[in-house]
Amino acid sequence: MAIKKLEKKSFSPWLWLTLTCVLLFLIMVIAIRQPVVQALDRMLIQGLNPIRTHWLIVFFSKFTDFASSKLLFLIIALFMIYLVFKRHFLSFILLPVIFLLEREVNGVLKNWVMRDRPPFQHLVHETGYSFPSGHAMNASTVYGLLILLILPLIKSKWIRIAWVALGVAMILLIGFSRPFLRVHYFTDILAGYCAGGFFVGISAIVLIFVYNRKR
Repeated sequence: MAIKKLEKKSFSPWLWLTLTCVLLFLIMVIAIRQPVVQALDRMLIQGLNPIRTHWLIVFFSKFTDFASSKLLFLIIALFMIYLVFKRHFLSFILLPVIFLLEREVNGVLKNWVMRDRPPFQHLVHETGYSFPSGHAMNASTVYGLLILLILPLIKSKWIRIAWVALGVAMILLIGFSRPFLRVHYFTDILAGYCAGGFFVGISAIVLIFVYNRKR
């Protein structure tokens, strides 16, 4: 059983990941209140102006949708079919449940921090608070989970490498798209990554715990 590769791993690395993500997130909650960080955030967004060409704006305005809830529900549904076919029922349940939980937590965190979006002309329509980035949180959670859950099912070394590279590229490019489109600060993205990393870490711990109990 391919998922058994997770069984041999201890909880420790994933526990450290979750704790580190929580700590970094809390540090950023404090940091974004500091004038120097706020100024740096604004400067970084403005620093992207030289590369905001028409074609890149069109590209990233479409690419960022790969972390929209609507499209992610479709992607998750397709991989749920694949996981059922592979008879990995825990992963089948975990993938949508973690995503739905992540969406709820994102709303709670945004209403807790209540950070306004960047005071620049937004290149795509967005509403609500800015911190943490919902798209960055979605991407790191879902594409991170797809790396975690699908990688053990891939036998070819090169396809495994390509799968990880694709997942990481999706996370990074979607994250970059948000400040590029002027709807988030870079600290919003980093916080979203931390929150997503937390959910991936928790998912790995659940998988290891359940499959170790089956031994």
